[in-house]
Amino acid sequence: MDTDIRAEVISVMRQVGFEEEELADGTRLADDLDIDSTELVEIIVALEKRFGVSVDADAEDAFLTVGDLVACMTRLTRVPAAAAAEKG
Repeated sequence: MDTDIRAEVISVMRQVGFEEEELADGTRLADDLDIDSTELVEIIVALEKRFGVSVDADAEDAFLTVGDLVACMTRLTRVPAAAAAEKG
């Protein structure tokens, strides 16, 4: 995983109120952090603003761990660069 993107995701989650020590990639959002659907939407909106991306609302159910959030942001931030390379 991209360490810069991971650091940004952790930064956003810290702003929401979580401690960095509890934000390992395998940490489960609902089970370990007690994040409910409303809080998850808040986190996703903050991540969308931070990274300038849009997350499909249907994809929110796929976010089970902190690592899932990092992987999604990594994938979404890579898409514009890959599309531009293909056009070039």
